[in-house]
Amino acid sequence: MSQSSLRRPLAKFLTWYSHQLDRRPLLTKSISAGLIGASGDLVCQHLSLTVSSEASSSLTYDWHRTGRFFIMGSFWVAPITSHWYVALATKLVPGKTTISTVTKRLVLDQLFFAPLFCPSFMGLLWLLEGLDLPTIWTKLREVTPTIIVANWFLWIPAMAVNFSRVPLKYQVLFGNVVALAWNIYLSYMSTRGSKETT
Repeated sequence: MSQSSLRRPLAKFLTWYSHQLDRRPLLTKSISAGLIGASGDLVCQHLSLTVSSEASSSLTYDWHRTGRFFIMGSFWVAPITSHWYVALATKLVPGKTTISTVTKRLVLDQLFFAPLFCPSFMGLLWLLEGLDLPTIWTKLREVTPTIIVANWFLWIPAMAVNFSRVPLKYQVLFGNVVALAWNIYLSYMSTRGSKETT
């Protein structure tokens, strides 16, 4: 198959996706974020099953866990990040894309938003798993510093690109694509925390 024959379906999909963003922006972003969140969890589970020596006999895919990642992506990640990016670009640090505006947006995003968003994501995920609030609070105290530092390693360069090169309309999509790797990590951290507290 030639490159041009591969580019045509991709170009059609991107045109369709852009049209959906114009017509139903939040719904489109929510479905995309949900699918990417679920995909990250599936990859994490696949890697765990492949690496585990007990995988063939005792471990199977946890589809409820994947469903929880879909719910979090659709109903938490997409709405929150969509409104946050708009607020950053139009209210908190409005203006043309310059080194100064990108730096200010990046500082607000990573020093203010991320330290609130990361633990809230994990806490809500554990709440969906049925954990009680005292257990969630204990687990958050244990894992939040590690998650925040890991977040900075991935998201500071990613958001520098996002804020400087990606049009506002596509920033949630760009974040979702980067989040595929991030969701694999969060899926791992959510189950690691569960094992350590049981």
